[in-house]
Amino acid sequence: MLLLSTFLLQLPFVASVVRASCTHNAKGGRELARCADLSAPTAFSIKGLSYLKYEVYPSTGPTQPNSTQLAFVIVNQANGIPAGCSLQNVMVSGHYGDDSNYWYPCQDRILTTDDGHEYPIKTSAHVIWDAWKLTVNQTWTCDGDAVVRQISTLTVASTCTETKSAFQFMNECTAPDVNISATLQ
Repeated sequence: MLLLSTFLLQLPFVASVVRASCTHNAKGGRELARCADLSAPTAFSIKGLSYLKYEVYPSTGPTQPNSTQLAFVIVNQANGIPAGCSLQNVMVSGHYGDDSNYWYPCQDRILTTDDGHEYPIKTSAHVIWDAWKLTVNQTWTCDGDAVVRQISTLTVASTCTETKSAFQFMNECTAPDVNISATLQ
């Protein structure tokens, strides 16, 4: 009998600071001379999407919390900076929390331009679990007061495998990497 005692989705996050200059960076991302260059419409790449729904049936001994988890890396093609996202909803008293209006924070990043200015990049994600609808949002302030907000929504096309036993249920899913258009808010 296999009981999952602990499950953590781990993503290979890179360092939190990226320096921009007029040359290409070694990771293949686009480096920029000015933060204003980032305000142009762009696309997001969603990579390494992984989903797990884990539930332990009652009266099977010490139970782990039932949970639903979604993890992925998002790259804004305007800046080439990856940010990791890990969303999790946990069942409490037999019900999953209502996160229908909740934006999960993703990994914060900082863009440092070649003139030494630092611009925080905030990324968040919203998911409608049953519909597989994922929305991502990225926001940063450039050149003093200009706020750039880019958003995208997609319906995830996943491939899933369910595992059931007398003690637990697991639904594990993955999805291919995708590029989705981002719009300015």
